[in-house]
Amino acid sequence: MRALPGIEIVAADPQLFDVASDFWLAMRHELHMPDADLPTDWKNRAVRYFTRRHAAGELAWFFARAETRLVGSAAGFFSDGYPAEICTQRRVGYVAGVFVDTHWRRRGIARALTETAVGWLQSQGCQIVRLHAADNARPIYEAMGFVATNEMVLKRAGS
Repeated sequence: MRALPGIEIVAADPQLFDVASDFWLAMRHELHMPDADLPTDWKNRAVRYFTRRHAAGELAWFFARAETRLVGSAAGFFSDGYPAEICTQRRVGYVAGVFVDTHWRRRGIARALTETAVGWLQSQGCQIVRLHAADNARPIYEAMGFVATNEMVLKRAGS
């Protein structure tokens, strides 16, 4: 990872998962994911989930810091649920919460955060890393080696 002038990539302590959840929500908004999917206590649920996964060694959250301000975020975590519970010999990671404040974009921050999250996942034995990409971020991920897969999605009408 190349150095970014005035930007430091730091691992988040669990007490910052409240802030991480705000970046996570901003990322959802950028992907045009509806808030209607979220229960009213979504933030508490997110913080509990991030904290539990972190305590189990299954999640690391990273921030881009400019002086004292957090301007970007990304998380790496092990996929849970199906098929991870069955295919235990193939560790799969997931990058989420990649978001950079609009005033700090086009400086390489999203790439640096994603590289950090991917590096952590690979150091933990993940052979595959997945993410969902906003249209404007696809070139960043493609340049890093991410490729579209055979996943298909069917949405019910009106959803």
